[in-house]
Amino acid sequence: MIRKNQSLWIALLLVMSMFLAACNNTPAPAPQPTTRSLTDRHGVVYTLPLEVKKVISYSPTYTQIIMDLEQTELLVAVDSNSQRFYDLPEKLPAFDMMSPDAEQLLALKPDVVLVTDMSAAGGGEDPFALLSKNGIAVVTIKTPNTLEEISKDVAFIGDVIGKKEAGQALADEMMKQVAAYRKLGEAVTSPQRVYFEISAAPYSYSFGKGVFLNEMLGLLGAVNIFGDQEGWLSVTAEAAVAANPDVIFTNIDYMEDPVAELMTREGWTGMKAIMNQKVFWINPNASSQANHHVVDALKEMAIALGLKVE
Repeated sequence: MIRKNQSLWIALLLVMSMFLAACNNTPAPAPQPTTRSLTDRHGVVYTLPLEVKKVISYSPTYTQIIMDLEQTELLVAVDSNSQRFYDLPEKLPAFDMMSPDAEQLLALKPDVVLVTDMSAAGGGEDPFALLSKNGIAVVTIKTPNTLEEISKDVAFIGDVIGKKEAGQALADEMMKQVAAYRKLGEAVTSPQRVYFEISAAPYSYSFGKGVFLNEMLGLLGAVNIFGDQEGWLSVTAEAAVAANPDVIFTNIDYMEDPVAELMTREGWTGMKAIMNQKVFWINPNASSQANHHVVDALKEMAIALGLKVE
């Protein structure tokens, strides 16, 4: 009987040891990913936290997108223009977008920093290198030259902050409205020639082809008087007067009445646009910030050009 019980115990011990060995051989669960990769419209791949909780926006263009996606609470700092343009919490830190202070930004422990290529250029050295070395995702968005590129950036920023579907919806709605304005422009039979001033005399600036504002004029059936030139342009009074535009747009926001200034500018009173009082102010945020709000500027421009906007 004793031997029988001993045999039984031995058998049980063998079974238990085999069971424990099997448990020990069970593979450990695979580690869950903590990061994800996103590719921008230029093919640059960024590694981001799986969940983005803290964002620094270094451009009012990006800040406005984040706000429209109802993710303002993600912002731990912005550029000073964002703080000036938008209704943001007063205590939210704001920095000069052209003079980044990497140490101060690092102290805020952001997950992502959204910057323009102008800010990233700095004085030659990468002003955000310290953040990158500390594992913070510095996402540099190059200046878009077309409306399609703008829509892609809107969708991309939505994806960066974890709102992919909502960001894509904003981009899609933007392009839907662009298509509607393009249809209006296609019906124009007598194109009006336009001068669009983005900086007033004596340091007048405008733009030529390769700038999204030039595309906006074209799709509305208008002609940019400097459309044969490239990029952002310094404009002389003589060149503007000689071009004699039918319409003048300005989006200047640093003087009290830029339209009145143009209407009374010395040497310009003989221009068709001045004589016919075809000088219009276009909202600077809508026309200067390269995001989905460009359609608001399109509407203002279309109305000024006499198109039948619903």
